[in-house]
Amino acid sequence: MKQRMTIFNTIIAGMAVTLLFLSGNMCMAQKKNAAIKIGTYDSRIVTFAWSRSDAFNQHMKKFNQQVDSAEKAHDSARVKELTVGIISYQHLLHQMVFSNGSAGMLLVLVKDKLPELAKTAGVSSIVSKWELNFSDPSVETVDVTDQVVKLFIPKENIENMAGEIRKQNPIPMEELSIEGEMLDMFCKRFGGK
Repeated sequence: MKQRMTIFNTIIAGMAVTLLFLSGNMCMAQKKNAAIKIGTYDSRIVTFAWSRSDAFNQHMKKFNQQVDSAEKAHDSARVKELTVGIISYQHLLHQMVFSNGSAGMLLVLVKDKLPELAKTAGVSSIVSKWELNFSDPSVETVDVTDQVVKLFIPKENIENMAGEIRKQNPIPMEELSIEGEMLDMFCKRFGGK
């Protein structure tokens, strides 16, 4: 009798463990894993929006003040240096607006606003769509371009131009060179390249 009770208790205990195991697995099977979502933006449109913002205007105002100061001081070396800087900067902006150059330096300006944007959009990361080289098919991408654009508070309606930019593929970076017109102007002003 004692041996039957031990066997019976062992069977009951085994069934209880099995039921616990199965019920745990059924609960886990019912609970879906949350999909990973990454917010992506078109850096070309974000750069264009920035170029229509107060932040850009302040940047250009500061540059123009530097040029004015150098010209008033008759510091031709500084004027030449600043001119080379603006040609380089213009080329960088062209890479960012017409190609797929990184807009990371611009997003630093609004980095304190990105966590709230990510939370609102339901994404765990925000990255340029041109810099997302691979994502697992289980990762969902969410376009947050318009939300990122709003962070820069463009001073004019950029929707039409943004639509045109969206329609175009980025120009390959190696096909973008410094504009000949700007280079010619530099050579005329300073003599030679």
